[in-house]
Amino acid sequence: MKRIIFYLILGTQAFVCLAQQRETFDLATFIPPAGWQKEAKDFAVSFVTTNAQTQGWCRVTIYKSIVSSGNSLTDFNTEWNALITKNYPDAALPTPEATTEDGWTSQSGVAKFQYNDQDAFGLLTTVSGYEKEVSIVVLMNQEEFMPVVERFLTSIDLNKPAGVSNKPVVPVNHTQSGQPTSGNSSTGGISISTTNFDDGWVAQPFADWVRIVSGTAEVYIYYTDDFSSKYSGQVEPENHYWSSLIAQRFDIVNEARWVETTYPPIYYKEGDAVSKETRKSCFIAMDVFFTNGGAQVILAVSPTKDALKQKFQHPRDLEKMLVYNKFAVTEKDLIGVWEESTGTGIDMYNSVTGSYAGMSTTAAANKFTFKTAGDYESTHKGAFGMVGSMKFYDQKYIGKYTLTNWDVTMTKRFEGKTDVFWAQFQAVKGGRVLHITNKTYSGNSYHLVKTN
Repeated sequence: MKRIIFYLILGTQAFVCLAQQRETFDLATFIPPAGWQKEAKDFAVSFVTTNAQTQGWCRVTIYKSIVSSGNSLTDFNTEWNALITKNYPDAALPTPEATTEDGWTSQSGVAKFQYNDQDAFGLLTTVSGYEKEVSIVVLMNQEEFMPVVERFLTSIDLNKPAGVSNKPVVPVNHTQSGQPTSGNSSTGGISISTTNFDDGWVAQPFADWVRIVSGTAEVYIYYTDDFSSKYSGQVEPENHYWSSLIAQRFDIVNEARWVETTYPPIYYKEGDAVSKETRKSCFIAMDVFFTNGGAQVILAVSPTKDALKQKFQHPRDLEKMLVYNKFAVTEKDLIGVWEESTGTGIDMYNSVTGSYAGMSTTAAANKFTFKTAGDYESTHKGAFGMVGSMKFYDQKYIGKYTLTNWDVTMTKRFEGKTDVFWAQFQAVKGGRVLHITNKTYSGNSYHLVKTN
């Protein structure tokens, strides 16, 4: 079904049917598919058909135009989330194909999902230009409808809005440094690659960052960088990343550095800028957060300074966005071997004499193997105590597991009990980390990477 990705042909009339009159909805004029049922609402017009013999069905919907973000890929990702993922969570965000003509830029993509225990397909085209964006959605469960759908899409013509400049929306060039890439190839194996949070933020993983959007505000969590080994002592962290990462994507108009002395230190810069991708003015803020020896750059982008400050009044507020790097777990993504190894050591000294009293250490290696048909096994090996008199353990569990998007239940754990774990993926450079935490004993937590 991958070959079904369609292209909306703009400003042309490749299919002409003299027997039917053209209809108009908002900015779109088109020739409706003959014999299909029409459903008209204020915000959309749909055409629906079914085939009783094949049990096939198809729905095509043109949505009323909305204000464009100024970025055709952003428009596509936002509309995919609102029109596809919201209703069909297992429809993974596709890599859209871009077409530009006469000041309009279309982005088109397709994904499979399950509907009533059957395969179905969602196709989305967003058309951006002249400060507007129009979405067309096709839902179907059979390819038999494609000829009619293609004729219908080809018949669509978009009228240019009155009173706006002829300024096209620039499509994303995926070969440029610093530009976002979307689709499964950049999600690190996360099938459900869109998370809708209750507070309105929407997160998606990309090749170099996690992008989180709410209204006109965008936040980019760059994946962890080893700053200390490459740059420490040569340049301040905020100056390094501002000039290397941020300057790739923005022309900086002015900038200000955070100067307040705090502990831990705040590495923060902000300023007015112009996006190199869209050529639109914006206000940006960047915070560098250090964790486990690595640096994470958090970038916030908003149309104005006032709009950004409404969401992020203090630099520390940007660091709170790290919790949005959270994605659901599917069985397809879970199957395989997952491992972690940890270790700590503490030198001990006599509190009275000050003499060295030895080292206390803890080391552990945990391995989970999730198989098809709901089988799993896990091994847990480790040692703890003072060096020279350490205690060792070696445990193995074999049982069944069941999974929902956000938790995994495993039978035959310690003393034969069944344990339920919170489960989530964290996107990282080139992959993902599986976090599972026991719902009863929160200290029983694992942070696993896939090894096979």
